[in-house]
Amino acid sequence: MQTLNNLQRVLGLKDAVGVGLGAIIGAGIFVVTGVAAGVAGPAFLIGLMIAGAVASFNGLSSAQLAAVFPQSGGTYEYGYRLLNPAMGFSAGWMFC
Repeated sequence: MQTLNNLQRVLGLKDAVGVGLGAIIGAGIFVVTGVAAGVAGPAFLIGLMIAGAVASFNGLSSAQLAAVFPQSGGTYEYGYRLLNPAMGFSAGWMFC
């Protein structure tokens, strides 16, 4: 039997992109789809493709932050180290 202490903590770019996209898409896509189809009508698929592109860019951005700042709270660490502590605090709260 393998204990948890023997597991390696490795998260590559592909893994980080998957985690970011999963967090962005989540269960909300199933709820919003019906409402959006009623509002957008025939342009629903175009709107869905645009939303997918935006979500992909957001996921890639989160993956880059995770690669540069591999500790917990990457958004906070980015704002804290590169801007100032107040901006890091704001970024951390807005990300939640």
